[in-house]
Amino acid sequence: MGALLKKCDVPHIMKSNRFSFGLRSLSVFAFIAVAATLTGASYFLSFNNDIRQLSQTGTIRLAQASDRLLGQLESYRELPNYLAQHPDVIAALRSGTTDDTHELLASAALTSGADDVYLLDPDGTVIASSDYEEPVSFLARNFASRPDVVAAMSGTLGVFHAIEVSDDTRDFFLARGVHTASGRPKGVVVVKVNIAQLEFEWRIDEDIVAFFDENDVVFSSNRPSLILRRDGGMRDPKPAPDHYPADRILPFYTHEKTSFGPHEIWTQSATPVLPSASLVLTRALPQIEMTARVFISTATAHASARLQAMLTAAVLAVIGLVLFLLVQRRQRLADQLVIEAAANARLEARVEERTQQLRQAQDELVQAGKLSALGQMSAAISHELNQPLAAIQNFAANSQKFIDRKRPEKAVENLGAISEQTDRMSRIIRNLRAFAHKEPGPIEPVDLQTVIDTALDLTRERLRDDNVTVNRCGRRRPVWVLGGHVRLQQVIVNLLNNAVDAMSDQDTRTITIDVTQDAAHVSVEIRDTGSGLGDPARVFEPFYSTKDIGASKGLGLGLSISYGIIGSFGGDLSARNLDEGGAAFRMILQAGEAP
Repeated sequence: MGALLKKCDVPHIMKSNRFSFGLRSLSVFAFIAVAATLTGASYFLSFNNDIRQLSQTGTIRLAQASDRLLGQLESYRELPNYLAQHPDVIAALRSGTTDDTHELLASAALTSGADDVYLLDPDGTVIASSDYEEPVSFLARNFASRPDVVAAMSGTLGVFHAIEVSDDTRDFFLARGVHTASGRPKGVVVVKVNIAQLEFEWRIDEDIVAFFDENDVVFSSNRPSLILRRDGGMRDPKPAPDHYPADRILPFYTHEKTSFGPHEIWTQSATPVLPSASLVLTRALPQIEMTARVFISTATAHASARLQAMLTAAVLAVIGLVLFLLVQRRQRLADQLVIEAAANARLEARVEERTQQLRQAQDELVQAGKLSALGQMSAAISHELNQPLAAIQNFAANSQKFIDRKRPEKAVENLGAISEQTDRMSRIIRNLRAFAHKEPGPIEPVDLQTVIDTALDLTRERLRDDNVTVNRCGRRRPVWVLGGHVRLQQVIVNLLNNAVDAMSDQDTRTITIDVTQDAAHVSVEIRDTGSGLGDPARVFEPFYSTKDIGASKGLGLGLSISYGIIGSFGGDLSARNLDEGGAAFRMILQAGEAP
């Protein structure tokens, strides 16, 4: 064929091919850029939504932990108030006699569960204590400069927390001044609470909670290994106060703090106690001069976002591959048409001169026949893929709406449906190829009712938009027939769409699906209230169609393919006009046994 082309045609074709190749390359790069953008946006939206949900959960957990600690300390708050008004305590401060006071404080500590209770004179020296019988007690110690004692002497409830160097315990102190008629406190009652006793029941908590003091040191936590660790993310950490044993304060893990919108995320790799990446929520507790923080792992949010991004990328990859194959096929056909047109023009000019060119023209006609067959197959594939592509488009649009409405779980369901439709497209192509080569597809028992339900789901939007009512008669329980699920579904969807097209100009639009069964066969009849068939005997011929190209773009292949599919199952498909108006298509299939 190349010898028949004019020399001036070759550069023109080559230039056109180069231009088309450049345009296709640019389109591929543009699609990849758009796909990457959509994938990144999918990851960001999913991660942002998961982080927001984690933040809501963490806020609740942080409030619960903070309220629990405050509630535990609240049970000790009334004890110094009660003892500060007790007559024996006031008498001890006036007379200096403390024998009975020792017993009173010991009984109060035992009853309330406090670690120790002691009484200070106006100079801040302990004159009575619940541990008076212990070898090492608070007696004779002076705490005049301690913050809680200073606050109590000024008339308020003093609070203070510190680490006891002698026994390495963390204690919380509540102090209340003992008032007399003169107005100025004559002494101070102090209640000491061991924080470790309060933490015992916290360790079952799933989330990590830590309470930091004003020096950013973990004073209390439901993870013992974090206690007395300093926030290593600070650039200029404060020095440990005098009441802290500086040599015992462990360095906190080194971390980086990053902001994700209103949220704060800490990353670290130095300790297995905390997650490598944590969403950190903070709550100030001025009542006890501490700051509460909860650490929630972001691993699940990252995993969910990666899964969402991979699903998006997979769907876009399938769509891109389908588009690329369609463009490639169209380009090949266009190139063939250009070559054929040039060859035909050349042959027309030389048909009377050379017999050899005539034989060559005959060979080209044979090739043109092969291309025509290929065109028919392409048209059939395009026709049958139109339905799942429309479903994919609807599911994709709904997914975008669900994402905009912050309902990612629904979007994930639609993405799963898109994946099912792509599988269906693959099976359709395989079935059409088998049909074209006269190869029987797999035949197995399938539930006809499930096939009908699926077909109605795929056409539900169109049935609703065209105000079509569907009535189902006959058997409604599972009916097993021999066939293929997808191919039967294709046939029913095609018959439903044809029925909707036939009723487009009717006032009453009703489709009736009637299933009947005998010992060996199952019959399915689909009736409509349209205008009927012009020639029922020809409706199964290829490319025979009564539809307007501009309206429904029918190619006349659907019923022909449906007829072949039913025939491959050993069944029969027939059509007839109804006396009352409309048309009926009847499928007769071989009955099967339930698997």
